[in-house]
Amino acid sequence: MSLHHAHSLHFLLLIALLAGSGVLLAHAQVPFPGQCPEVKVMEDFDVEAYLGIWYEYSKYPFSFETGKKCIYANYSIIDSETLSVVNGGINRLTGNPSSISGTAKVLGPARLAVAFYPGQQTTKANYLVLGTDYESFSVVYSCTNVASLTNIKFAWILTREREPTAATIAAAKQILADNKISQSPLIETQQSNCPKLE
Repeated sequence: MSLHHAHSLHFLLLIALLAGSGVLLAHAQVPFPGQCPEVKVMEDFDVEAYLGIWYEYSKYPFSFETGKKCIYANYSIIDSETLSVVNGGINRLTGNPSSISGTAKVLGPARLAVAFYPGQQTTKANYLVLGTDYESFSVVYSCTNVASLTNIKFAWILTREREPTAATIAAAKQILADNKISQSPLIETQQSNCPKLE
């Protein structure tokens, strides 16, 4: 067996084990071989300019959002180091809205630790803002190492409008490309026939 085939086999076995243990269902569901790569976050990130409502244009597959449309995130200030986070959406089958509230600790420029459940750690950034113009788009990224053979990535393109322009999406995708983040797993989120948010 070649070294390449051996590594591929080990990778597939690890993914099978993770899937069986439910690890993949916890956050992102897109595994990649190797350790998390270095990415470039915004150095001059302005938290206050980032506040307000963002609509989800596209994302890597995410178990919490399965079967939902009209997905949004709303950020507001709690104190100088903490934001309130509300993520919401509508069930595509029933039409029922749902939301979940949490907090985001500001750990550094464009590095946040978002938590939605009691006891969830907020010492390591899991929400990295790779780029935003604050007025039209934001590109958010997260990566978690699993053992030494693989990592699990997540990426979002968020927009201020439910139906952004092609130029807005092109600018967001360029940031992903600059960081060598694969765009093939991205799934567009349905944002039509959605209620107006205040």
